[in-house]
Amino acid sequence: MDVWGRDHELEVRVTHRFKARHSLPMRPELHDHEWEAEFSVSGPINPETGMVCDMLTLSEFFEPYVAALDGCTLHDFPGFHGHAGLVGLAAKFPTCDTLAHYFLWRTLPDFNKRPAFAGLRISQIKVSVWDPQGEESWGSALIRSKER
Repeated sequence: MDVWGRDHELEVRVTHRFKARHSLPMRPELHDHEWEAEFSVSGPINPETGMVCDMLTLSEFFEPYVAALDGCTLHDFPGFHGHAGLVGLAAKFPTCDTLAHYFLWRTLPDFNKRPAFAGLRISQIKVSVWDPQGEESWGSALIRSKER
């Protein structure tokens, strides 16, 4: 959209949190974290609603994908097993990086089939890891579309 002679796009974000445990080579014992998945969608403002997308509809769409990981040991999550590439790598190394990729890989086909999301795109997914109490963010990874 043109704003004062410059092209801009609007992005809407929804966030979901979950608790899960994992281990990593540098910390091999299983340990808990609070995780946060932030989903961003871009597109034009609908002149009939004044919104890119209803945030409640968007949140309800992404919620089951996040809820599936809540309370699990990420290494054991069935959705990571039997897949090549980064999805399969998430079973071995469930990190912010591999989880961001997994969420995009898992949600994109379903998102593109939904009539409510016609003309929109998933522009980025950010996964953050927090201390076990969810009080302090320790870092995040972001996967984003190269489209503009």
